[in-house]
Amino acid sequence: MAIWRFLTAVIYFYILLLSLRIILSWFQGPSLGRGWELLIRVTDPYLSLFSRFRFLRQGMFDFTPLAAILTLVVVLRVIDSIGRFGRISLGIFLGVVSGAIWSAVAFLLVLFLILAVVRAILLAISSTQESRFAAALGFMVEPAVSLVRRIFPARQSFSDRQYLYLTIAFLFVVRLLGGYLLGLLIRFFYNLPI
Repeated sequence: MAIWRFLTAVIYFYILLLSLRIILSWFQGPSLGRGWELLIRVTDPYLSLFSRFRFLRQGMFDFTPLAAILTLVVVLRVIDSIGRFGRISLGIFLGVVSGAIWSAVAFLLVLFLILAVVRAILLAISSTQESRFAAALGFMVEPAVSLVRRIFPARQSFSDRQYLYLTIAFLFVVRLLGGYLLGLLIRFFYNLPI
């Protein structure tokens, strides 16, 4: 039992280091010092395992840190299941992996939903000229809007603003419906006899 707690503590600590590394990387600069260099040496070998997967980098978005943390979350949940049930079965493993993947997807859905709502609010209150911040938000939301354009091609011409509103509704529905359906699937997995 103590070994599981120790492994859990080590993984939580490493997730904390990875999160710190990711946040500090937003503030590039030579003045971050020796602590930064040590943090890079500790986290980069693990992060480089995920940087090989090109599909994790889409435009200006790099999802490799998210995939790295998600993998550790799956390991944590497997360890927790072993500690709780005394074993790991195929059903429990599938439930754990499904739950972890949905957590990452749900996070991205909510992130894009928040960005899209803020973008829509800025478009509604701005009469003529778009600010740099609003343009940056538009650029960040564009992958979600492009997906909605492909899923729902317009028979009549939709404006960019209408597609933005449709994207907000789509992300909201997918988040709610996906959470409900995944909850059912995870319960099904946990109840599998194998």
